[in-house]
Amino acid sequence: MDKNSPSIQKSSLLLLTGLFFISGFTALLYQVVWQRMLGLFSGSDVHSVSIVVASYLLGLGLGSWMGGWLSDRVSSRKAVQIYGLCNLGIALFAVSSRFLFYDLLFRQLGPWIESPAWTLAIVFLSLLIPTVLMGLSLPLLSKAVSRHAAKAAPRIGLLYGVNTLGSGLGTLIGGWYIIGTLGYERTVYLGAALNALIGLIALSLAATFPAHASQSSSEDRPIVSSPKTSSRLLWEWSVLVFLSGFAAISLEILWFRILETLLQSIAYTYAHLLSFILVSNALGSVIGAAIVQKIRHPRPVFLWIQAGVIAYSVSAIWLLSLYWQAHPVDFRVDIGYIDLKNINSTILFRYLVLPFVMLVPANLLLGFYVPLVQKAVQTDDRQIGQRVGLIQVANILGNTTGSLITGLVLLDRIGTAGTLRGLTLLGLGFVAIAFRSLLPKRAPLPPQPLTSNQRTTRRLITTGLAIGLLGIALFFPNNTRLWAAFHGINPKHYFIVAEDSTGIAAITEANQQGILLASGQAQANFPYLQVHALLGSIPPLLHPNPAQVLIIGLGSGGTAHTIGVNPATQQVEVIELLQAELTVLRQYAQTAVGRPLRYLFQDPRYRFVVNDGRQALSHIDRQFDIIETDAIHPWRSRAGMLYSQEFFQMVQSHLAPGGLFVEWNVGPQIEQTLRHVFPYVASLNLGHDLYTLIGSDHPIDFNREALLTKLELPSVVDFLEKAEVNVAAIRQDIKAASVTLFSHQKDGQPPAANTDLFPQSEYYLNQPLNF
Repeated sequence: MDKNSPSIQKSSLLLLTGLFFISGFTALLYQVVWQRMLGLFSGSDVHSVSIVVASYLLGLGLGSWMGGWLSDRVSSRKAVQIYGLCNLGIALFAVSSRFLFYDLLFRQLGPWIESPAWTLAIVFLSLLIPTVLMGLSLPLLSKAVSRHAAKAAPRIGLLYGVNTLGSGLGTLIGGWYIIGTLGYERTVYLGAALNALIGLIALSLAATFPAHASQSSSEDRPIVSSPKTSSRLLWEWSVLVFLSGFAAISLEILWFRILETLLQSIAYTYAHLLSFILVSNALGSVIGAAIVQKIRHPRPVFLWIQAGVIAYSVSAIWLLSLYWQAHPVDFRVDIGYIDLKNINSTILFRYLVLPFVMLVPANLLLGFYVPLVQKAVQTDDRQIGQRVGLIQVANILGNTTGSLITGLVLLDRIGTAGTLRGLTLLGLGFVAIAFRSLLPKRAPLPPQPLTSNQRTTRRLITTGLAIGLLGIALFFPNNTRLWAAFHGINPKHYFIVAEDSTGIAAITEANQQGILLASGQAQANFPYLQVHALLGSIPPLLHPNPAQVLIIGLGSGGTAHTIGVNPATQQVEVIELLQAELTVLRQYAQTAVGRPLRYLFQDPRYRFVVNDGRQALSHIDRQFDIIETDAIHPWRSRAGMLYSQEFFQMVQSHLAPGGLFVEWNVGPQIEQTLRHVFPYVASLNLGHDLYTLIGSDHPIDFNREALLTKLELPSVVDFLEKAEVNVAAIRQDIKAASVTLFSHQKDGQPPAANTDLFPQSEYYLNQPLNF
């Protein structure tokens, strides 16, 4: 307890800390859900995700600044009361968030907003209320539990750690269980109920906190040279924390890019990895809170931590890439699938060992520095909350700047390897500041004389970090070598890669066949696979006049290429999320195996658009004769956006009368949802383990003889032969195909199994499904 302060019951402090833990739990539930809802409005490409994340962070930063200003002007009791009111406000907003984010922004405004600037403004304003209320919390509670700067750092570090631990567990439990069991909307309502409970308990608990702050005794205050020196110290630390926030978020972006590639990202991957970051960060802060008072010189320790985190992270990535390259990689398209009945050592290694090695040590250190910085900046009892808020703002601004520059600029220009090498230079910058602090004229504040052994130890640590970071900067592999290693490709084998802000795409060759890898996932082979030739060629030959065609998903180009088989087709619009995929395919088109791609890219009927498919479709104001999605497995991350009732309805509204929507049939829930939307559906079994669904507003006539006749037309045969497709094999598959026809009139209208707000196929582990 702070000396000379009004008494605060230990039970009250423990209960308030517990409430702050639950606040962290709900905050991450909201972030995951709201990011998905807003992704429907802004799109799911990297630029749109960056807009949502930046808006979230900016709101938290604004709240932290306001909380810092406010907390130093109110009593402990009033601070706890405001915290309680903030949670009630968050609960009220959460209850209305489905209407705001989904019904209003996405369904009503979405089709009208195309400007990125307007999207950013709308997303920021829509998130402003809850994020500001969340950001207020730490400065308010920091001042509420500690009125004396000398003893503030441990309590602030503990509060931060407990709140972040709640966030980590909220991410873990929410990602693996709550969202997949309840769906997005009911998850938000659960969070609202918890926040309302927190608010009511906090308002009741406030009465046990002092209503007036007492003056502290002089011996409790840290000694500073002058108010001017104290202010300069605060701003210096703010700059250092800004740079730390920049580095931390940049590393997080790179960690996620690499680990999602290695794990073959599914719906559960993001939350799983984020929980490692948050929990280890929380534990680091709690450990730091326990020992921070024993650290006499925070500045060099902070600088060593920053340089050490960068050195460790880049080294760990480098070593893991070499390990990955030394072990065979399975390029099966379902490699990321998890079967709870068959948890083997490979799954455990990927989901436990890899994240632990890459994420935990670095984030323990990043959490440790939170109380360390507070020890350095807390020099005035009257500004405890303000200084907590200012440091929080500096960190958040660093996070925001780092997410935008790294995510949207550096990955585009210099890729993952170049960005990692750049971060080592930032690490050397931290080391340079540490060296400077060793100079006699840079006496630390407050003055603490160093022994000769202490100075020698400091020089050895700083020199070791400098040598390590310099070696990494000079010898770290280039982007092609790094990604070849993370794809398990021997350096002597053929491998080309393209990377930008949208992702990574690569092509390797084995047994004179090319393999396309998008974000680490095997997409297709070259020459084109038979299944893609069937998916592409049958719909335009089935439709009487497929003049306008839209296809979502480029993949290897096989489906998109063969969908242009009908001479009557005037335009084919291809929408692809990964710019990197287009880049690598154009490069591969110059090789012997990739020769068919040349005909695809030279065909004047084709127009390639890099965008989120659903977002692009919502802004198209014309209709198509055929729309096809050459989509991913429904259990992949964010796949639910292309398998929901609402997406199928959007497709339906963009089909011309008699138009066809074609979809790969990848599960009973997909078929059930499609049959709910379209009055007529044909289910085709084409062999090769290929099941296809065709939906329309008119009866579908699968005329086998007409299809076979069209496949004998010289123009059709010539087109398919240039695409190096086996025409005889396609004829044989059509002859052997089995067809089942459904209609609402004959079979009834089944209920939709997948919706935007509850994509059950994506969260398959929470559902009794068998794919």
